Amino acid sequence: MRRFYAPPERFTGGRVRLGDEEAHHICRVLRLGPGDKIHVFDGLGHEYLVEIEIAAGRVVSGRVLAEVPQEKEAPLSLALAQGLAKGDKLELVIQKATEIGVKEVIPVHTARSVLKISEGTRRTERWQRIAREASKQCGRTFVPRVESVTTLEALSARFKEFDAVLIFWEEERARRLRAALAELAGKGKVRRLLILVGPEGGFTQEEVDLVVEAGALPVTLGPRILRTETAGLVAASIILYELGDLG
Repeated sequence: MRRFYAPPERFTGGRVRLGDEEAHHICRVLRLGPGDKIHVFDGLGHEYLVEIEIAAGRVVSGRVLAEVPQEKEAPLSLALAQGLAKGDKLELVIQKATEIGVKEVIPVHTARSVLKISEGTRRTERWQRIAREASKQCGRTFVPRVESVTTLEALSARFKEFDAVLIFWEEERARRLRAALAELAGKGKVRRLLILVGPEGGFTQEEVDLVVEAGALPVTLGPRILRTETAGLVAASIILYELGDLG
């Protein structure tokens, strides 16, 4: 069954109207029309069986026939704070993090970020669209939120929103991720976890000191230094294997 996205506000009175891009794909690419059935998800965890009633150009609307039960979300709410990286690296991270099961991506400007904070702010809408398309492709009914670019200082003030915060740092030698997860599990169930990954060049000592003072645990992923676009995805995969639903 073909899947499409429509935000919650487009569902009214037992019907749904799809956006221009989705409508174009339905009409011009797939050649679907009245009477055809599709699945439409709202990005907040709900998916519906919809019968198309109107399909004309960029106007597609349909009648909601039933909600389709889906169990695609991990029991752990994992947020990835990713240091701004150059090029399209963050786009890759957002796409793959969505597929893995991350609930939220927070772009962070750091001392060694190559991308300027103003450039990142302009890209937020595109990043959110990438998350939406990745959710559609991988079968998730929830679209991860991609926040506006923030700073470590602002993010550290929010650490209390999470049960735990881990910062991955290449200079950490003692605490490995496996040990950190065992340590957290020993303290009780973790429902919300935030992980921090630096940009090219990693975090500075001052930045690590800042977030550790705010409550983050410094962690190593092992003896090899991973690229910024690799580290967060590897960490998220391991964490969702241990505490989520991967594997």
